[in-house]
Amino acid sequence: MEGLEIEDEDVILLDEDDDSSSSSTVNNSSSNIKNNGNTNNNIGNDDSNKVTLMTSLREKGWGSGMLVDKEKNQYGTIKSYKDDKSSPWFEERQVIATLYKARVLLHEMIYTKMNQERLLSGNLCVGEIQSLLNTQKEDVETDWIAEIQELKRNMVAEIRRNHLLERDVNKLDKRIALLIKHRSNIKDLLLEQNKGKKDKKKKGDDKAEYITLDQKQLESYQNLFYLLQTEPHYLAKLVTLIQADQMEDFLDTVFLTLFGDDFSPREEFLILSLFRLAIGQEMSRIKSAGDLLAVESVVPKMIITYTRRKQGHEFLKQIIAPILENNVVNAPDLNLELNAVQVYQNMISEQEIQTGAKSTLNRGLAEDQIIQLKEVQSILEPRVEKCIQICERFFTGIIQSLNRLPYGIRWICKQIQSIAQKNFDSKPDEIAKVIGYFVYYRFINLAIVTPDAFEILDKELSITSRKNLVNIAKVLQNLFTLKTFQNQGSERWMQPLNKWILSKTSIVRQYLEDLIQVTDPSEYLRVDKYNELTLKLNPVVVISLGEISQTHRLLIANLAALKMKEKEDPLELILKALPAPLEVVDENDREIQLTLINRFKENIEKEISISASLLAETKELVISVLRSIPIQQKQQQQQHDDEKRDDLISILQNAIKHGKETNNPQLSSNAEKIINNLKKMEAEGSIQSENNQYEGFIKVIALEVINRQEIREQQRKERMRLTIALRDLRKHQSYLNDQIQHYTSYLKDVLLHYGPKDKKKSTKPMKISFKELTKKGVIVESDIPKLSHGSTSFYISSDAPGIFDIEARIGVASVGTLSLSLDDLLDKSSAGIPYLKLENIVLDVNMTLHLLNRHFLKNI
Repeated sequence: MEGLEIEDEDVILLDEDDDSSSSSTVNNSSSNIKNNGNTNNNIGNDDSNKVTLMTSLREKGWGSGMLVDKEKNQYGTIKSYKDDKSSPWFEERQVIATLYKARVLLHEMIYTKMNQERLLSGNLCVGEIQSLLNTQKEDVETDWIAEIQELKRNMVAEIRRNHLLERDVNKLDKRIALLIKHRSNIKDLLLEQNKGKKDKKKKGDDKAEYITLDQKQLESYQNLFYLLQTEPHYLAKLVTLIQADQMEDFLDTVFLTLFGDDFSPREEFLILSLFRLAIGQEMSRIKSAGDLLAVESVVPKMIITYTRRKQGHEFLKQIIAPILENNVVNAPDLNLELNAVQVYQNMISEQEIQTGAKSTLNRGLAEDQIIQLKEVQSILEPRVEKCIQICERFFTGIIQSLNRLPYGIRWICKQIQSIAQKNFDSKPDEIAKVIGYFVYYRFINLAIVTPDAFEILDKELSITSRKNLVNIAKVLQNLFTLKTFQNQGSERWMQPLNKWILSKTSIVRQYLEDLIQVTDPSEYLRVDKYNELTLKLNPVVVISLGEISQTHRLLIANLAALKMKEKEDPLELILKALPAPLEVVDENDREIQLTLINRFKENIEKEISISASLLAETKELVISVLRSIPIQQKQQQQQHDDEKRDDLISILQNAIKHGKETNNPQLSSNAEKIINNLKKMEAEGSIQSENNQYEGFIKVIALEVINRQEIREQQRKERMRLTIALRDLRKHQSYLNDQIQHYTSYLKDVLLHYGPKDKKKSTKPMKISFKELTKKGVIVESDIPKLSHGSTSFYISSDAPGIFDIEARIGVASVGTLSLSLDDLLDKSSAGIPYLKLENIVLDVNMTLHLLNRHFLKNI
């Protein structure tokens, strides 16, 4: 047995009989994870460990050799043992030394694994958290948590201001619309009166009832489809619940109507959010990534509908269509039939047609015999070569156009890859097959096989061209799903193409790997949840009444499974406000324009306010305090002893004391604030304490420290998003103020149309008696004494557009005046408020408007 060169082996000392040589602290274990398994960051030098190990072995009588100088470095002279093969039992001693070393390494590996598990779970004591903090650079940047909280507080304030301004804008907009509608109605009424016409309903010739939506119904549908668009969990769940025969129409409604056929960053962000949830739900019900290919699941159907949108269509038309047209459609003599039996039968038929005599060839030959015929081989070989040439052109076009492939498809594939790797620990090739299936088979393949159906070619395809395309598609499908043709069934005739497929496999693997290298939608599309707060124009969709009815019915039928556990689920609230779904048939179906409106804007405020919570602030304060106090001397083994766990309150009280002793008032202040925050959060039920230990909260802190770098990056992005959102909110506020100014000016212009045509003539007040107003139903109730009714009159005048001054007189004595606003009356009428209660009198809103129309606004 030859001597082992221990000095050339990487060894870590762990002498279980010596406490001083115990394994590295959690500090080193943290480095293990961060530095790809390097377990000696704080030990110093591997060679010194080897020397220590050999010394330990020699002391136990197991080692041999002599200590010599090896080299010098920054740590000093490195010692090493040189084997002395002349010593007794040299080989046996070396074997024992090797076994001992293996035991040491095994012990260290087990310990490291345990530490890694503890780190990943956050199961650390306070002292270990402090050790980890000491290995990390203290953040010198601005306190991002505090800045993020301040940004969110500012956002809440700006959102509230904008909500108030939006209400003012909407109110002005509504009043203008009512005034314009009212003026139009008056003109129509006067026109009919002048011509002596009356409204009469015609009976017996109605084909189908014309469906109209009242204002309340319209607003509820606007709220409903906004909710479905912006809260994707409803649709993600619903697509898994509906029947197969309803699926195609419903997916068209979702992808082509609700999110639009054209590309827009906002709609793309929302539709990909829907895909993220749908893919997660789909893959939670299967056992392997490959099951997505084996079963007819919802996600493939969603992808087919999604790729039919404009972006996918343009890619196919630009990349696939030219190759199709140049190499297949415009080649009438091209024949890629590779089935030897079919080739043989065609050969016999052609011979008989040309000669006019029956062929002498044997029609009953077996497949294996036919394939051996030279005549058949001479036909098949050039066809195989031609098929490879055309497949090569398609392959090159697809590979080289990766950067033009729609982003959404790439991100969907990335989601599938990520979940497959996480949930199933799938092998790279298995994931690559799934990605290839979705990108090629569910997208590109359909356009190759049926280019006319996908409208990427205008020409009509011949039967031969269709057959050629099917064979080309088969080859490319196998290539992009990393398969070869088998010697069975119809695949056997395609086997000559396996060599070409195998030659391209490595390129396809790289292509599928590169395909998923895309950033998240929020970065790529520059859209996030805050964008909804600064939309200058509400989203608009054009949707048919049939689509509205179908969606409404599906939501009602599946509401129990869709609604969240909260008592007041937004979807349920909207559905309760709606009447029964519309009864729509083809004859009365039509498209309408829905302006989508968020009914629950206040929820965004709450979400932002909650996220700027005590928890985030307290975590940062705890980390700051732990950096400033001495490391808590606590053995990690005690973590498993319930009676000896960390008492967080005691640690914080010691921190207050330490701050006073070291003249650090900020430390004491922070520790006191943490104690108060902990009590507040415990009272709210967001954290729990058991004997002042706050074990769950300490675990949260540990995970925060362990994942500090990743969290800081998330904070940086969140800070940037909030800054941009706040800037846009303020821009939007300026826009709203301009809108209010513009609408106010426009409202005045509209009201000017309600005066007499001849502005030179003064408008005398109109006199009308109390009894006449009561008879017309204008006055409903009054405090005027009954005896005075006969002598009471009202004088109505208008000095400002849309404002009517009314003076009440008993005899010649004036007893009071009041003003009525036309747009206020219209607003109440539109809202269904029947009466206007004034001092000493109650007026009927609609009868008052009728009076003004008849007697005052007649000169419109």
